[in-house]
Amino acid sequence: CPPHKPPARYWQELPDKGKDEKDEEKPLPQKDQQTQKAKKRKQQEDQRDGKKFKSDPFPGPAPLSKERVQKFKRKDKAKRPRNQHFKLRDIMKRSDEASEMSQKQAARFDILLPEDAGFLEGDEDEDTCTISQEDIAEAVDITSGTKYFNLKLSQFGPYRVDYTKTGRHLLLGGRRGHVACIDWQSKHLMCEINVMESVNDVKWLHSEAMYAVAQKKWLYIYDSNGIELHCIRKFNDVLRMQFLPYHFLLATASATSFLQYLDVSVGKEVAAFCTKMGRLDVMCQNPHNAIIHLGHPNGTVTLWSPNQKEALVKMLCHQGGVRSVTVDKTGTYMVTSGLDKKLKVYDIRAFKPLKSYFLPAGASCLSLSQRGLLSAATGDVVQVTIASTPNSD
Repeated sequence: CPPHKPPARYWQELPDKGKDEKDEEKPLPQKDQQTQKAKKRKQQEDQRDGKKFKSDPFPGPAPLSKERVQKFKRKDKAKRPRNQHFKLRDIMKRSDEASEMSQKQAARFDILLPEDAGFLEGDEDEDTCTISQEDIAEAVDITSGTKYFNLKLSQFGPYRVDYTKTGRHLLLGGRRGHVACIDWQSKHLMCEINVMESVNDVKWLHSEAMYAVAQKKWLYIYDSNGIELHCIRKFNDVLRMQFLPYHFLLATASATSFLQYLDVSVGKEVAAFCTKMGRLDVMCQNPHNAIIHLGHPNGTVTLWSPNQKEALVKMLCHQGGVRSVTVDKTGTYMVTSGLDKKLKVYDIRAFKPLKSYFLPAGASCLSLSQRGLLSAATGDVVQVTIASTPNSD
């Protein structure tokens, strides 16, 4: 071969041809050769089967039914006229695409929203009264199972029960004088006393530090240790109580037909009204506007406010005496039960009946839960129905 011409500059050095040839001739390690052969073999097999790569057994997004997508439909697609500016047309197109995508995403995540929680639903031929509390506690998760507890109170009943606004502390009052405060989450007994006379009702005040007890003659205030703080003799023969947390008022209904309001911050009577309708043993409050609802033996329900001496509204709800009244948390619907064995649902906004049901034995006590479930007690049987909407059965 002809000799190489020497470089004109020092940076124009000739490549080391011998070194490169040595590097090219250097053999690969045995492991790398095996892996390369395996890759080639696999590619040949895939090409022989007509597959370039491993395919997804479930390609594309999960299918959605039209009913689930229609549930989250927000708007119809906007009609785009022909003579429209191209920028506005693109904006409308992107808006429709975003709305459709959000609609599908909401339908996919609908299964994660437990909207029907809070009640027990049996099978078609299954009676829910045969399911015991122990079976429910075993079937639910550990956190919910720890909330189940059982108190055997067979000596001083029947009992009146009240929870604090936080739902942590439980107050019990037995007809034969037994009063107890319990932190039911930790199962800690805060206090337990016997007042040695009949107890008509118990009610927590603004905190778990104090509670009121309507005893045989007068109204008493106790602290969480069971120490008597006040004896209010102006409130005599009290049968039912309701505490208004945002007004610091304790409303009491007595056997002498008086409705009285006590300001618990200063311990003075704010208002007192004589309803002139006999014994007041049915009472509840509207949690939305703090109006007191009273049930009377002549079948009427009256609404009261401490600002007016007369009843705000008088409603004839039943042909017999009213046994129980309750109002939902939105202040929209009122449910009543009477001696005529009927259960009625009223719209308080229009003061009109929406539904009327006949119960074979009547309902002595009614209560609405935060999830819109109505419980009606008849003796030792409690019936729970879905009453979140006026159209529900």
